[in-house]
Amino acid sequence: MGISRSVRSLAVAASATVLCAVVPTSVAVADDTGAVITVDGISSDAGGDGTVSAGQTVTGTTDVTFTVHADPDDQPTQAVVDIAGSGEYQGTGAVRQTFTLSPGDCLPSCTLHATLDTAATQQFGGATNGVAAPLVNDGANSLHIEVDSPRPRTVTADAAVTVDNGRPTVTLPDLPGADAWSGHQPVGLSADGELSLRATATGGNGVSRVRYFSSSRAWPDPVDLTAPASGTTWTTALDTSAVPAGLYAGGVYVVAYDKDGRAGSPVRADTLVDHGFTVTPKLGTVIHPGETPVKVQYAYTSPLDKAFPSNLNYAYPVSTTVSVDGKAQATTPVGAYVYEGDTSDFYADLGQLPYGAHTLTFDTVDNRGAHGRADLPVRVVSEVAPDWTDGFQDFPVAGSGWKFAATTSAADGVSRAEHWTLDADGTTFATGSYPTQPSGTWKTTTTGVHDVTLTTVSQYGDTTVSSMPLRVLAATTTQLTGPATSGYGSKATFTATVAQTGAKPAAGAKVGFQYKRAGTTVWKTQATVTADSTGKASYSATAKYNGAWRAVTAAKNLTWASSTSKTLTSHVKAVLTVSRPAAKAVHGKPVSFTALSSPYVKGTALRFQARQKNGTWVTLTSATLSTGGSATAKITFSRAGTWTLRVYRPGTTDLTDTYSSSWTVKVS
Repeated sequence: MGISRSVRSLAVAASATVLCAVVPTSVAVADDTGAVITVDGISSDAGGDGTVSAGQTVTGTTDVTFTVHADPDDQPTQAVVDIAGSGEYQGTGAVRQTFTLSPGDCLPSCTLHATLDTAATQQFGGATNGVAAPLVNDGANSLHIEVDSPRPRTVTADAAVTVDNGRPTVTLPDLPGADAWSGHQPVGLSADGELSLRATATGGNGVSRVRYFSSSRAWPDPVDLTAPASGTTWTTALDTSAVPAGLYAGGVYVVAYDKDGRAGSPVRADTLVDHGFTVTPKLGTVIHPGETPVKVQYAYTSPLDKAFPSNLNYAYPVSTTVSVDGKAQATTPVGAYVYEGDTSDFYADLGQLPYGAHTLTFDTVDNRGAHGRADLPVRVVSEVAPDWTDGFQDFPVAGSGWKFAATTSAADGVSRAEHWTLDADGTTFATGSYPTQPSGTWKTTTTGVHDVTLTTVSQYGDTTVSSMPLRVLAATTTQLTGPATSGYGSKATFTATVAQTGAKPAAGAKVGFQYKRAGTTVWKTQATVTADSTGKASYSATAKYNGAWRAVTAAKNLTWASSTSKTLTSHVKAVLTVSRPAAKAVHGKPVSFTALSSPYVKGTALRFQARQKNGTWVTLTSATLSTGGSATAKITFSRAGTWTLRVYRPGTTDLTDTYSSSWTVKVS
């Protein structure tokens, strides 16, 4: 339905134009829906009939006509019309007009007319830079209308327009896109000591200059880029050596001017200033040729020292080249020993280094092309290797003094054992210095496995440690007991007692009983007996000849050492008897006495002796043994009385001195 109303004067804001006449409308306003906006016409200095079409081009002053439909329960209080720019360039603001509406102004509708200056400019980036930048960027924009009511409620309407005031545009082809932040990619242009800047500038009215400027006091003064000989790319190189490191996101811009001196929309030139970082190789000054890889630590200044993954937007090392005396030795890229975005350290491969004094240079480059460098003087040496010449050829026995000796040598032909230390189980028992070669005697105390260590320190301070295990065996003692003299043909029992270190019985020891016949030099084992739980072993032999006995305890593998008892001399007496000797005799008349000997050798002389009053024995007569082992002698007693007699067989190599039992004869 149509409603006709007379034109009424409306109070508007200071920036608003006069309200156009209210026109009839057929728009139905439903309850509680709020205002309804209809854009009726758009026109500008570019001409046109005022029709509304998507993306139509507007230039300079732009007129906008729109109608607001309302109902009594939701009457508008304000209407705002603006063009705020697309955000593609650094537009500095918006062109806007605001209407203040009173109750009844838009019942049932009102038509408003706004005039927007799309060519308006504003001082940008500080007065010293003199940039009059447009408030609205050329290009695709949106005409935006907002109507507010006291509910509160806001109703909007938009229309696409293309602003074309003929201002030049500039792009930075090397500037990463805005999605770099979310994708953890490097953000901003990269500058170390110098920023190489490229800008592509175009414009319908030509391009007279392209200027780099900044609102930051830390940056250099504004500078004009150099015009290309052909094409549209302008270039310059900026000295950023005095600019503090950091990411400057905002405050740095590039703007193009047309031939009439009009500035286009500035482009924000986010720039990361990366003066490099400190590099600290974790490596000693004395190294070995195969010490690879080496840990390399780096540190940025605080503005660039970001934790993962934020550092991916800023800076982080990506490769290290290791040079030896200025010649590249190896390069470690991301993926070898370096994890992309590592926030503390990484590893560089040294490769095989030559012996001698050298300078290692660690040149690390980051994802921005900045370098960190460290020069490290090193001496590449070989280890001082020991060659044990004494101490490990056998097992020592507890309680003994054990000698160790070694010689030292070095593959580099220069290093030597300037100082050396010998220790066992961490206790030093010998030290020395060049030119003395390592040697020393260790007092073995306890059984078991011990660690013997030779530590050498070269003249360059390089330390080499060589450790060897050594087992100490228990010592054993073997004691032998047995009869000193035995009768021929009798049993002689010998007992060996074996103990190990600590007076412990050597239970289970194998004891060999060895015998050496008198007059010979060869020991012969008669039997091997296992010691019982008390460490005792016994052996019985038939006595036949004079000789010597000893007991030999065999070593037990990795447990105890062997030992030999003292020699025990064993004498054997012949069995010497007198067959039914006469108990009576008459002096002056001979009496026969027969002696028997076992063993016997024909011709062996037996002596028949009588005891004197002083206790000594004198030989009365002798007789030789017959083939039957007997010897008969006739004795004539020189006086009457009681005589005490015996038979004596002198000792030989095989048998010791033998005496028969004595007997008495009464001589009348």
